[in-house]
Amino acid sequence: SRNKKVYGNVCMHVDDLFFTGTSKFISSFVENIKKDFQIGSLDKDDIMFCGQRLVRQGDTVVVHQDLCIVDLVEGLTPKGEKDTTLLDKTGHNEYRSILGKLNWLQSRTQFHVSYNFSRASAAAAPTVGDMKELNKVVRMVKTSPQRLIYRPLKGPLRIVAYPDASYKNNSDGSSQRGHVIFLCEPRASDKASAFAVRGTLLDYESHKIKRTVLSTTVAELYAFMKCYGTAQFFRELWMDLSGEEAPVHMRTDANNLVTTASTT
Repeated sequence: SRNKKVYGNVCMHVDDLFFTGTSKFISSFVENIKKDFQIGSLDKDDIMFCGQRLVRQGDTVVVHQDLCIVDLVEGLTPKGEKDTTLLDKTGHNEYRSILGKLNWLQSRTQFHVSYNFSRASAAAAPTVGDMKELNKVVRMVKTSPQRLIYRPLKGPLRIVAYPDASYKNNSDGSSQRGHVIFLCEPRASDKASAFAVRGTLLDYESHKIKRTVLSTTVAELYAFMKCYGTAQFFRELWMDLSGEEAPVHMRTDANNLVTTASTT
């Protein structure tokens, strides 16, 4: 239920539940769940949800995957083999296992390896060289693990999205796109405090552009459209959660797109 006294949000994946709300909502929700299901464990302010640990520290929530990172190990590479040599069945299975673990980490918290993971992925027919590249990503995660920090935001919130793209800058001549999307506080009223506006990271990704793009402008436009579509999804999701209509503000460094949009 949602009113001035009782409200809450529930997130469920198979048999994992994560819920927030007022004390009255939480107590009634737990009692109702107990009527039909057996609760294995119930934690507060320090919980595990789908392999992610969420810790409440005052008014801040910290999310990390330290245990998953500890379990991550490099794959074996056969000595004396050329980088172009295909991995045998055992090596192929090991490669796919590491790839799956890295995919879960980079898609949830380890944002700093998204591009490297994208470029190292070759699940169909991995070679010795592919395993070496994947091991580099493993070392990046283990030497500099990242944590997401969520702080309370004030005021009517907005969604701010930053797309970007490269044109044929990858080693194989392909183009790459990526974006980051934030839920942010309102614009500051004065320039002096413009850079003190807080935001919460909602989404990030880095992917090879699989469509044919013939210029930097087209690559930037493709990234912009993908980012805008995702921002619209989060806008509707936030509306469902909060009942608030957050405007979408796009940011791009592609001057051609800005010029075209402003003159259309």
